[in-house]
Amino acid sequence: MAKKCLFVSVLIVVMLSFAVSWAEPIKIAGSGGMIKVVTELAKAYMAKNPADVIEVKQESIEAKGGIMGAYKGDLDIGMAARQLEADEKKLGLEVFEFARTATVITINTEVVKIDNIKSQQVCNIYEGKIKNWSALGGPDAQIMPFTRPDPDSTKVSVREGLPCFAELKELPEVLIMGKHKDMNNALMKNPYSIGFSDIESVEQSNGKLKALKLDGMTATVESVSSGKWPMVKHFVLVIGKKKSETAKKFIQFIKTPAAQEIIKRNSGVPVKF
Repeated sequence: MAKKCLFVSVLIVVMLSFAVSWAEPIKIAGSGGMIKVVTELAKAYMAKNPADVIEVKQESIEAKGGIMGAYKGDLDIGMAARQLEADEKKLGLEVFEFARTATVITINTEVVKIDNIKSQQVCNIYEGKIKNWSALGGPDAQIMPFTRPDPDSTKVSVREGLPCFAELKELPEVLIMGKHKDMNNALMKNPYSIGFSDIESVEQSNGKLKALKLDGMTATVESVSSGKWPMVKHFVLVIGKKKSETAKKFIQFIKTPAAQEIIKRNSGVPVKF
């Protein structure tokens, strides 16, 4: 009888181990600019919860893809680096804004003598009214402007933050960078370029990129948290059809001091939710 009980106990342990090893992973995807910080948060969470598995897709499917993926149940959690649009708010998603970060006007450091730019000058560059860096006090070199697609969260923050850019029609020759990393790579490879990126990307560029002051203001934690910095991306996680307990545990983990420090290390400003 004792041997039989021992066999049953061992069998239960084996079955439990098998179940844990085959636990369905939590799938997260969406805005490219959020991938790094959410990946770091997921690793920190799994270190404390080794039985849980969180997979963060390392390729952008943009905010819309993250939102709709969560709504349809293809994802456990969607990432959107912007606030939800009116039609998206009607989908019945659980929405958690956990951080904010600054979108910055970014140039290659080869463009010497340029540290500040005015909002109107940004608009003039993308309209084609300013085409040479010498007009801004820089070198005699043609400006190479890069932009993001209009549905992209970075572009949304620019259109919402700069009044002159709200309805601006960019020149056809302005090159569109489809993904966050594409923009950063293009800016680093092209000496006289300008584009829209974020503080984290500038800090990780090994001195190849520079964030310009905008109308004399520097993008800092203080200027973002106070609401003074005009171009801000809102880091949002959404839960849709899949009501996974692990996904909810991960969301709650983001409130912890350890998670908040990860957000700060990634140039984000934590948001209470």
